Amino acid sequence: MRPTRSHAEARGKTHSEDGVDLTLIRWMLSLTPAERLQVLQHNIRSIMRLRGEKI
Repeated sequence: MRPTRSHAEARGKTHSEDGVDLTLIRWMLSLTPAERLQVLQHNIRSIMRLRGEKI
């Protein structure tokens, strides 16, 4: 679900002056609230797995 390089380049700047990856912000904003929640829940499960916690 990450933006492709050509998509990011087509939208302009890829990083802010502070080094923030603007492509990830644009990608997250392009998702519906339900899709954002799904991504975040997946990230939480991944972190829990890495910590050896039960899911």
